[in-house]
Amino acid sequence: MKILSFAPALLTACLLLSAFSILTAQDAAAPAGDHLRGKDLFVGNQRFANGGATCNSCHNVDNALTLTGGALAKDLTTAFSRLTGPGLQGIISGMPFPQMKESYKNKPLTDAEIADLVAFLKFADEESKNIAAGNVGSRMIISGIAGALVLLGLFSFFWLRRKNKSVNEAIYQRQIKSA
Repeated sequence: MKILSFAPALLTACLLLSAFSILTAQDAAAPAGDHLRGKDLFVGNQRFANGGATCNSCHNVDNALTLTGGALAKDLTTAFSRLTGPGLQGIISGMPFPQMKESYKNKPLTDAEIADLVAFLKFADEESKNIAAGNVGSRMIISGIAGALVLLGLFSFFWLRRKNKSVNEAIYQRQIKSA
């Protein structure tokens, strides 16, 4: 009786162990990527080996390393936490979306390029979590106040250099002299 009650727990442990070993084997098989090279591929500073379009033509990543990208497709700033590494590798290598499939037809990405892009998206995701939303608001307020002070300074400078007399004052003085 005790052996039968122990069997489901043993079976569950074996299933969990086999699932963990499969996931570990998949992670070990994936090449390690370089997030800086991935950034260069994403924004187009480095061309893809087979000549595909740059990612930021359609996608955006809100990151200090990149300029704003396209708005045609989904923002990929938090893609790594939503899809995980293997999920991103599958999407990038499989190109399941019609526009991606058409853009990369006969121009597949290499395994190293995919690993670099995934590493960049992981870096962007981690960096986005570290950015405090409160800093943006305070920076905006400080920038607004500084801008207003600069404008007030410019207006004061030009106000001091304005004409103190009317335009006709010179004509009037000339007429008085000639009379």
